[in-house]
Amino acid sequence: MRNRVLGEPSTDIGQALRAASEPDVVVWIELTPAELPPVAERLGLHLHAVEDATKPRKELEFGQRTKLDRYPTHVFLYLYRTSLGQDGVLQLDDIAVFASPRVVVCVHEIGVMAHEDLAARWAEHPELVKHGSAGLLYGLLDLVVDSHLQTVDSISDRVDDMEELLFDGADDIDDDPRVLQRRGYATRKSLVRLRRVAQPMRELVGGIMRSEEDDSTPVDTAMMPYYQDVYDHVLRVNDSIEGLRDLLTTIYETRLAMADHTLNTVMKKLTGWAAIIAVITAVTGFYGQNVPYPGFLRPWGFWTSTFVWVGMSAGLFFFLRRRRWI
Repeated sequence: MRNRVLGEPSTDIGQALRAASEPDVVVWIELTPAELPPVAERLGLHLHAVEDATKPRKELEFGQRTKLDRYPTHVFLYLYRTSLGQDGVLQLDDIAVFASPRVVVCVHEIGVMAHEDLAARWAEHPELVKHGSAGLLYGLLDLVVDSHLQTVDSISDRVDDMEELLFDGADDIDDDPRVLQRRGYATRKSLVRLRRVAQPMRELVGGIMRSEEDDSTPVDTAMMPYYQDVYDHVLRVNDSIEGLRDLLTTIYETRLAMADHTLNTVMKKLTGWAAIIAVITAVTGFYGQNVPYPGFLRPWGFWTSTFVWVGMSAGLFFFLRRRRWI
C-alpha cells in the first residue's frame, strides 16, 4: 500500500480524492476549517462531526472536548497538541481528524500541525503504511501524546523550581511573597487545563484499540503493540498530572504553614519587646510621680530607678531570649 501525504498548497485536493478511490492507496489530507466543507461533502462526512471541526475557538478556550465518535463510514477524533509557554501558560492547538479505511483528513489552523514530525515518524516506521489509516493515525496519536509528555515534563521543572524557592529565602520572594503565589497559581491552572485534554485520551486510545461491529477503521493485531505503547504513554501522562497536582497542593499548604509560622515568630518577638518596654515604662512612671517618694529630689533616687529598670529589663530580655521569643 502506497502512502500519499497530501495537503500542501501545491497539491490538488480533487486529485487526492480521486487517488483515494484507487486500490492499495492511503491518502493523508491536511485542511483548514474553511477548506473542509466541500471536501466533507465529497467524502460523505457526518454533518455533526463537520460542525465540530469547523466551530471557531477563542484563545485559551476549548473548542471541543477530546473525544472519539464513530460513524458508519468513518471515525472522528478531536485532539489537542500542547506546549508550555515561557510564562507558564498552557498553549493548546486543536486538531480534528476524520479517518476512513483509505483516507485521513486532518483539520487544523495553519501552522499547528508539524508536518515534518509526522513524515519523520512514518519514514521511521514504513511498515505502518501497510495497515492503512490505522498506521497513519498511530503516527498522529504518538505525536500528540508526546506533546503531552513534554508539557508535563516542563510543568514538573517549574514545580521543582517552586520547591527550591519555597525554602530558599531569596530576597525577591521575601520582598514580594506574591511572586511564588502567582507562579503556583499559573502552574496549577495550566495543569488543570492539561488534565482536561489529556485525561480523555485514555478512553480515546482505548476506543480505537477496541474493535466494534461494523468498525470502519479496525486496528489489526499487528498494530496493537504500537497503540499499546501510545496507551502506556497516556497512562504515564495522567499519573504524572495527578502527582503534580498533589505536589502543588502540598507546596501551597506548606507556604501557608510557613506564613503562619513567620507570623507567630514576629508576634512573639513583638510581645517580648513590648514586655521589656512595659517594665521601663512602669519604673519610670512610678518615679515620675508628683508626690514625694523614697529618693524624691535626691540623686540616689535617680540612680536607684535607673538600676531597677535596667536590671529588670535585662533579666526579662535574657529570660525571653532563652525561651527563643526574641
